[in-house]
Amino acid sequence: MRCPCPPRFPEFWQFLRTHGADPASGRSSMVSSGTPAIVCLAHLGWNNVWQRPQQILSRIARHYPVTYVSEPSIDSSPGGEPHLKCVGAEGRGLEPIGETVTAWQPRFPDRSDVLEGWREVYVGLVRDLLLRQGWVRQNGAGLAAMRPLILWFYTPMPVYFLDHLPADVVVYDVMDELASFKYAARDLPQREAQLLARADVVFAGGRSLYEARRGRHPQIYQFLSGVDPDHFAQALSPVTEVAAEIAGLARPILGYYGVIDERIDLGLLRALAAQHPDWSIVMVGPVSKIEAGELPRLPNLHYVGQQPYERLPNFLKGFDVCLMPFAVNDATRSISPTKTLEYMAASKPIVSSPIPDVVANWGDVVQLAATPVEFAAAIERVLVESEAARASRTARELAILAGSTWDHIAAEMRARVEAVLAQRIGGGDWKFELESPTS
Repeated sequence: MRCPCPPRFPEFWQFLRTHGADPASGRSSMVSSGTPAIVCLAHLGWNNVWQRPQQILSRIARHYPVTYVSEPSIDSSPGGEPHLKCVGAEGRGLEPIGETVTAWQPRFPDRSDVLEGWREVYVGLVRDLLLRQGWVRQNGAGLAAMRPLILWFYTPMPVYFLDHLPADVVVYDVMDELASFKYAARDLPQREAQLLARADVVFAGGRSLYEARRGRHPQIYQFLSGVDPDHFAQALSPVTEVAAEIAGLARPILGYYGVIDERIDLGLLRALAAQHPDWSIVMVGPVSKIEAGELPRLPNLHYVGQQPYERLPNFLKGFDVCLMPFAVNDATRSISPTKTLEYMAASKPIVSSPIPDVVANWGDVVQLAATPVEFAAAIERVLVESEAARASRTARELAILAGSTWDHIAAEMRARVEAVLAQRIGGGDWKFELESPTS
């Protein structure tokens, strides 16, 4: 078992020694044993667009196991029984070390007897999973943890799980202002208030998200978007091939990747494509919460669908300019787009709508444009970017990227969770079976 706390967190090792643990031997005077485990409840499917949850948890899974459960989906058929479908294992794009992620999708048949009591069914499926894994045991009518258990939320919707699962630490990682999204539950703000009241530690993935919550929890920390720079720098390698889907398109190629939903300014895309028929505009990603008929369709506007994380550098290599054509609305008011840093790692010029977090975090590197005319002008400027301007931009981007790796962010988040866990264990009977930090 790999050490769940590397030597760069000496205070955690000191805690273990104080309470009877010997990191060199991996033994403790405490009664129970086991490394921590994470149960994550999220709104995003693990195999969907690779985003913050996957980036962070696949790295934490190098140190202790993660079970990731996304929101239930309904099968079109009324047949069958509710079940958990395994949809992923280990970190995509990362060499798995030690423990890995297992990811599950609850599937419900389209049947009234199931859907009327779907919440109880959902909880029951997860309870049974944890019992099978040996992470919990039956304790009367409830459950008792068999190892230190961290309950990690990416959405407040399943806050009721706190009444059904034992948790030594409750984590809420805020990655979006979900209440502002299309089709959001009306009571989502109330559920978030409940989660904030019961969480032990809260993380915020953007400036706006942090500012909206920093007075609502005593332990809230801001961790902005991160990046795996080596992965996206493959776009700079001469051996990386341009994705076949776009290799034959006319230049210049203006590209976006990510979810195509109510946050995208479809009118802007239509105007750019119509006014500049010599530009190829490429949209990479799944369409969500909008009808396919709503998408603008012009000869030079290309939708290539969702692509694997591993192939994104191939698309980036073919982009002459990277776009973030967001609508300025409630759904985008608090977003902090991860793709900004990924575009930078590929050293591509970026043109974006003036989203508050983009302006605050990267306004000196990203070209900002509020209208189709401004967007087109910004694209034209970067298409003729001089060598000196590019060198200056690249230097600023490298400085930003240096402190923004997902490895660094995941390690810092884990340190804060472990600090809380150490306090919990101090009042209980848990021990850790650890390797020496020098092994």
